[in-house]
Amino acid sequence: MEKVRQGDRTAFRDFFACFYPRLMALACRFVDEDAANDVVQDVFASYWERKHTIEADNIQSFLFKWVQNHCLNYIKHRMVVEEYEAQVRLANARVVFLENMSDANDTLRQLMSRNLLEVVEEAVRKLPPKCAQAFRLCYFEDFSHKEIAETMHISPRTVEGHIRQAILFLRDELRNVWMIVVLF
Repeated sequence: MEKVRQGDRTAFRDFFACFYPRLMALACRFVDEDAANDVVQDVFASYWERKHTIEADNIQSFLFKWVQNHCLNYIKHRMVVEEYEAQVRLANARVVFLENMSDANDTLRQLMSRNLLEVVEEAVRKLPPKCAQAFRLCYFEDFSHKEIAETMHISPRTVEGHIRQAILFLRDELRNVWMIVVLF
């Protein structure tokens, strides 16, 4: 062990040859053979890198515990990966389901056949003229409230009132459309 600590590669090869079969047998109790081989090699590589700092009274117990912990970490990692892959499969299944359902849903088909902007514009036309003008300037033309007030010759507070009234009306008027948009 002292020769390994000093960096003697021949001593490390002997050390590897001595412990590799036992560590592989232990690792294979937890994971498949390919993963076990990776785990054991990682442990030996880490041991070589940290050889100067490792102080173990019983090197065999130390290596066994290291391999066991490495295997458990590998298993936890695989569980996270599998959970993520399951979530992706579920999301893809939902997308396929919604795509299949869209063919059967008349409201959705109607929405897809018409431009969403046209649906909103139709609802805006139902607003009082000044309210509709303030809303269009704010959301379609990207004017600030101050600019809208100057353009319409009204106070900024009145602009806020018009826009608030428009939003409340449109929220109610377009409730079904927004639900469909949120689904997509």
